[in-house]
Amino acid sequence: MKVGYKKLGLVFGAVAAVALLPVRADAQFVSYSPVFWSFEGGGGVAIPVGDLADVSSTGAALKVGASYFLNPHFALRVEGGVDFMDKGDNAPSDPDLNIWHFLGGFEYLVSDPTDDVFFALDFGAGGVTFDTDVFQVQNSGGGTTTGNFAQTYFAAKGGVKLGYSFARHAGTGVPIATIYVNGDFHLLFADSGDSALFSQFNNTSTFDTVYEFPITAGIRFNVP
Repeated sequence: MKVGYKKLGLVFGAVAAVALLPVRADAQFVSYSPVFWSFEGGGGVAIPVGDLADVSSTGAALKVGASYFLNPHFALRVEGGVDFMDKGDNAPSDPDLNIWHFLGGFEYLVSDPTDDVFFALDFGAGGVTFDTDVFQVQNSGGGTTTGNFAQTYFAAKGGVKLGYSFARHAGTGVPIATIYVNGDFHLLFADSGDSALFSQFNNTSTFDTVYEFPITAGIRFNVP
């Protein structure tokens, strides 16, 4: 597998440095958030774009995430998910392309954390793994080549989340749960050499950087 280790190290190093700051140490400088942790999970669809749409089609998406709030509007965030992409239009059979995401980053809560209406933006970077079943490609000489596309690369994303909160914690007024819809844009840095056999199987050109739009709905639980 190929991973942008240097890029990943820089990203997660920056996140860790911020996380170690004594942001809750002194109320004189930090406005305390009524929410400390938020945990969420959801499902929906993942829509491939551009070259990724040539080797796959819209499939199911699952996603989980957690946010730790440093102040009422800013949080550190980790999330992971998997997209079960359907086969490309030109593929002779289905090799089951799964795209696994694991990212760290930041979340900005635009709305008040105690409001019923929930609106947030998030940005992150990390890794993405493309994983297919084993498949066979017919060679020009009449033989076959067997292989799969299983590689890990650097990835980045941005997302927007809109929801409605209900059932509040006694004393703090913080909503216990929020139902939401979430739209993400994923930028996936692949490698054209690694994708050659899979692209040949799908009767299309090789690809490197590709994009997708997961759209999910789910529920988010807040811990004051």
